Amino acid sequence: MAFHALLRVTPLLSATSSLTFAFCEDTFIRPLIHNGSSKTEKEARRRANSILPSHGRWTQRGLVFIFITYPISIATAAANLARPDEHLGISTEASDNARVARVFYLAGLCFSVLHFFFGHSSMACLKRVAENKGVEGDEKADNTASMILWLRINVIRGLVADLPSWICYLVAFMYATN
Repeated sequence: MAFHALLRVTPLLSATSSLTFAFCEDTFIRPLIHNGSSKTEKEARRRANSILPSHGRWTQRGLVFIFITYPISIATAAANLARPDEHLGISTEASDNARVARVFYLAGLCFSVLHFFFGHSSMACLKRVAENKGVEGDEKADNTASMILWLRINVIRGLVADLPSWICYLVAFMYATN
């Protein structure tokens, strides 16, 4: 019984960790971004361009986190779907709540997988910054420009993949345990 409860809540817990991580990335990187035209803002941007490559070393640790939490969400959502019993709506005798839970575990799984479709463009931005490929003095090609693009991707990914997966796992858990 405890195992089944843990299995039901694990996608939600893992998705909560992933969503929190995405929020923290934005929270801690956004203050380094200076996009204004004043002399102070331009000087801050110049300094940020030199800081961002060393700050970008968090990428490796971040990838470890991403490649742990998302597979946990995906695998445990799939495990919830694969349980051949009435608890998750696979049998014909399953309750309506179990059927709804199954739909939301599946939707959450799909949204979790969607996160990875943003990987190529996201990693390209981070790689440019980590390798200090930005063009100093060019506000369209410096490290700050790459981070602005990455932050935009991160917010969009959070809104179209991460937040919906979390909501789906929450609803699935609530229906599965009702």
